[in-house]
Amino acid sequence: MEELKKTSGSRPQQFFVVVTALLFAAFAFQLVYVAVSLSPTIDEPDHILAGHRHWCGDFGINPEHPPLLKLLSTAPLNFMELAEPPWECGSKLTSKFDAFSYGSSFLVENGIDPILIPARLTAALMSLLLAALVFLAAWEMFGRWQALAALGILAFEPVVVGSGPLIMTDMSISATSFAVMYALYRFGKEPKWTRLAIAGVAFGLMLASKHSAVIFVGIFFALLLLDVFFFRKVETRIGSQLVRRVAAFAGIFVIGWTILWAFYGFRYYAIPSATGPSITVADYIKENGRPESVESMPAKLTAFIGSMHLFPESYVLGMADVIAWGSRNTNLFGKTYPTGKWFYFPAAFSIKTSIVLLLLLPLGLIFAFVEREKLREVMFLLVPSVGFFIAAANSSFTTGVRHILPIYGFLIVLAAAGAVWVCGKFYYFRYVLFALLLYHVATAARTAPNSMIFANDLWGGYEKTYTVLRGGDSDQGGGIKQVNKYLAREGITDCWITGFVHPDLLKYEQPCRTMPSGLRILISRDLIDPVPPVIEGTVIVSVNDLPPFAGDEYVPISQVEPVAQIGGSMFVYQGRFEVPVVAAMSRVHRSGYFLRNKRIDEAVAEGREAVLLGPGDARTHLTLGLALVRAGQLDEARQELSMTVDRANGNPRYRNAEIRAKQELEKLR
Repeated sequence: MEELKKTSGSRPQQFFVVVTALLFAAFAFQLVYVAVSLSPTIDEPDHILAGHRHWCGDFGINPEHPPLLKLLSTAPLNFMELAEPPWECGSKLTSKFDAFSYGSSFLVENGIDPILIPARLTAALMSLLLAALVFLAAWEMFGRWQALAALGILAFEPVVVGSGPLIMTDMSISATSFAVMYALYRFGKEPKWTRLAIAGVAFGLMLASKHSAVIFVGIFFALLLLDVFFFRKVETRIGSQLVRRVAAFAGIFVIGWTILWAFYGFRYYAIPSATGPSITVADYIKENGRPESVESMPAKLTAFIGSMHLFPESYVLGMADVIAWGSRNTNLFGKTYPTGKWFYFPAAFSIKTSIVLLLLLPLGLIFAFVEREKLREVMFLLVPSVGFFIAAANSSFTTGVRHILPIYGFLIVLAAAGAVWVCGKFYYFRYVLFALLLYHVATAARTAPNSMIFANDLWGGYEKTYTVLRGGDSDQGGGIKQVNKYLAREGITDCWITGFVHPDLLKYEQPCRTMPSGLRILISRDLIDPVPPVIEGTVIVSVNDLPPFAGDEYVPISQVEPVAQIGGSMFVYQGRFEVPVVAAMSRVHRSGYFLRNKRIDEAVAEGREAVLLGPGDARTHLTLGLALVRAGQLDEARQELSMTVDRANGNPRYRNAEIRAKQELEKLR
């Protein structure tokens, strides 16, 4: 900071201050723009209701995510008079079905934007925190111009901007993990109790952000030890230095562990009135994921940790949820894989990272190799980012680039250091850097507010993301406001729509008749209307419901050239379409509704209608099989469940149906 004092009042200093202020303002403006322009994404209603209920001590809802971001984003709701779900706060362990369903109802009954926008703007504070930390860390590690370059890159990085205001846990883990790194870096330079305490607080906030923080625990411990091995003071014995660092990390962990407990009110049980476990880890995994995971080593370790009461029950159930849902389909370059693939995140990073960051990052790596006096700083940036990236790439959960969002802050600082270093070596490169940053700004401007589904120009931009990536990378469900603008502009009132949105929310957000989606959670608390096997007029379909990613529902529609594309995530078709499988899936929804409400005969009838309309679809046979089991018609149920397995035939798109059918067949033996 002495550099700032020495140059106070100079033109370079004035330029630095003005540009810094403009970059922070531009970043904040983009966060606000995204917050008000997007409709609720698929997970946000659940997180909002959960955060609201956390404030009254209920951690039995949405335990799959720690409470930090949910509590922060819903703080403004404490000053509002709100319609509440029909059960007392903290009176039960809320199922995923109720959390998702009533999360949508909570928004509808209280007004979508009056709830969503204040919550998003508060959540965006985490993004501003990350920007401030990146700026300060780059300044302290390398210099003020590196800090300015880092801020310029981060402020217009589309994936960062797109995730920034959303009520999801990715930005909170990104900001807090970077904070831990920066705190450890400063502690290593000058070990003080105050710096150790700050590191402990940052560590606790990281643990309370997302369960993937456990990956960083080992990484940061290794980072402290590596700091001793390579950068200790020569006059100090390595053994004593290592002992001190181990003790320091233990202290940091204890402070962080205490802060994590504080977020849960220093109460073990997820339900305020509970005197015993809400559910066992094994049963939670069976009910919410794949029962075969119960016998895995992570599941057994989680159950042991839970039995020791080392962490709050809700936090332990969140770890169980990671295990239960830790294996999902991977979709890349038009192909679907039944589990995670190591090459997904490298490919997704190259697609969804800006060209500017991709070009400048190699300069940072060259800088790291050449400028030996900055090796310690480079180590603190590379070890966490590379370690987390390797862990993510080797996981079975590869469903969106947002899951590696924490690495961006580290890499942006490194890229900025390399860019400014090259400017110092080659004077004219500063004009190249300026041109690149202008292009960076222009890219962010023409992408907004669709930053979350961004793909760089090498892959055709955000309107082509769906051709190489699907799922959360191509549609988060936030484009309904743009759909409404299109419909109003074109004067369309008679239409059909399917979107990556909860069905109970979708029907209130726009004027079209809704159709079922094979990708989002197939739940609706309300009874939906059946879709006829032939529809005509304007049809709007999410890219996530189109083949080859989804099932066969919308194949007849996708064979027609779309008349428009909305926000990169929705296609508009016009014509007359025979859609028997869509009609079948609407019957699947209706059968599930009747089954949940114990109207067994009606559930069976809807299941039979679903099979008639979609005899080749595994999901229709599963629906009928489940209804027949409840009806006590076990012989026919076995036939339908066996048909489910045959129709699925190992197709990753019908993996869940196949697994469920095999589970039910095992029970019927």
